[in-house]
Amino acid sequence: MDRTNANDFRSKMKEWMEAARSEPIKITRKSGEAFVLVNAEAFEKMQLDLARLKGLTRGLMDVAQGRTKLATPESTRDTLARAKNQALAAKKSKKAMGG
Repeated sequence: MDRTNANDFRSKMKEWMEAARSEPIKITRKSGEAFVLVNAEAFEKMQLDLARLKGLTRGLMDVAQGRTKLATPESTRDTLARAKNQALAAKKSKKAMGG
């Protein structure tokens, strides 16, 4: 990760934004407060990866704490049907909002 201070970032913003296409840039203020400039596509991927990891963690915690039960063909069918309905509802909602 490349680093700069806030004054340098302000004076060379275009160059730093170009650099952020390939790697995050840490921008630090005199107070020590820091921010990271990152490509939007990379940020969205990080958000998706984080959501997946949270889901995996919840699942592993369920297993570790005994909150699971043996899957049956019926329970698998029901789970897949619920997931399909949720996906379709989300798609309809997004379409209704103009997305």
